[in-house]
Amino acid sequence: MLLMNKLLVFAKYPEPGRVKTRLARTIGPERAALLYKEMVETVVRKTTPTNGEYRRVLCFDPPEREKDFRKWISQIELRPQSSGGLGQRMSIAIQESLANGNDRVGLIGTDCVEIDRSLLCNAFDRLNKADLVLGPAKDGGYYLIGMKKTYPFLFDGISWSTGKVLDETLEKAKGGHLKVELLKILSDVDR
Repeated sequence: MLLMNKLLVFAKYPEPGRVKTRLARTIGPERAALLYKEMVETVVRKTTPTNGEYRRVLCFDPPEREKDFRKWISQIELRPQSSGGLGQRMSIAIQESLANGNDRVGLIGTDCVEIDRSLLCNAFDRLNKADLVLGPAKDGGYYLIGMKKTYPFLFDGISWSTGKVLDETLEKAKGGHLKVELLKILSDVDR
């Protein structure tokens, strides 16, 4: 039986002052937005599936920039992110994807330009024996989260945008008796 894999790519519109705000303190909001735009384009290019390995959707924010996203990134299915905090938006996107007939869902952002198609295929494969797959980032967060059932508790009470994200998520997974697989550690660009 062929399993349906779905990759959700979370991205914001590259508007100065709205993206890479920590980095913008050093290089300025315009340069940070330009860098972010290049990062999104790189991640979209490097995660293009072949041979039906997975379906890919760019979950964009803010919703009112849909026309701008369609002009900018036309080669990928687009869907607006829900409202709420980051954890709530991630949880809802995963829940909706699993409810719509996908067997395994992976979610990534666009801060890790090292991510590629082969790493994603590995993550989906690891979900054959694990409940949860995480791609640890060097800064203490994660660049990928993948699952085959919904676990909303993994997104509640997390200190988002801190070096505690991975540890807090692993603690919640342990409390929920989930079998976790970790991918290789990669860098993401925040500063």
